[in-house]
Amino acid sequence: MANKPLTILVAGPDADATRPVEDGLAGAGGVDRIAVLHGFADLPARAAALAPDAVVAVLETPAPAALDGVFRLARSGACAVVLFADKAPPGAAVQAAEAGVAAFVLDGLHPARVRPILETALARFAAFETLKRERDEARTQLADRKLIERAKGILMQQKSLTEEAAYNALRKAAMKQGRRVADIAQSVITAAQIEL
Repeated sequence: MANKPLTILVAGPDADATRPVEDGLAGAGGVDRIAVLHGFADLPARAAALAPDAVVAVLETPAPAALDGVFRLARSGACAVVLFADKAPPGAAVQAAEAGVAAFVLDGLHPARVRPILETALARFAAFETLKRERDEARTQLADRKLIERAKGILMQQKSLTEEAAYNALRKAAMKQGRRVADIAQSVITAAQIEL
């Protein structure tokens, strides 16, 4: 947290609920801005407007509507979400994990613990985002390879080219047009479908 100033949105039912989090963050180096929201009805909209690095939600006894709002925010992947609750209904921890809540702490809201829990949640969120980005890149690369292989097959069949010559034709067209090879491959596939 000390490397980059952070914006933290603290949400809770009232000032008494959010005060321990505010106290725990007040002395935390690197926290640039702490915004406080009392009530959960506006949580998604407030988080969207503020674009915080993390949301810390404090729920005494989580009501299903409040939990749903926190879980929706976590699923959005917009920021790290930390949830403190005095009690939780059965299965809430599993739901929190499935939604992407970075930290779910039951009966453990003490100002001195807020900063280390937040730092851990931010690190876990960053690591998870890196994994998702790598997964998405791998999926894109695989999809691109499939397109290129399919387009090479079409060129090999239609123009009686070798595999290497078909790839070179795709690459040459991509360079000439300033586009990606996969985009040219998609054009070849589309053109072949139109001809059929």
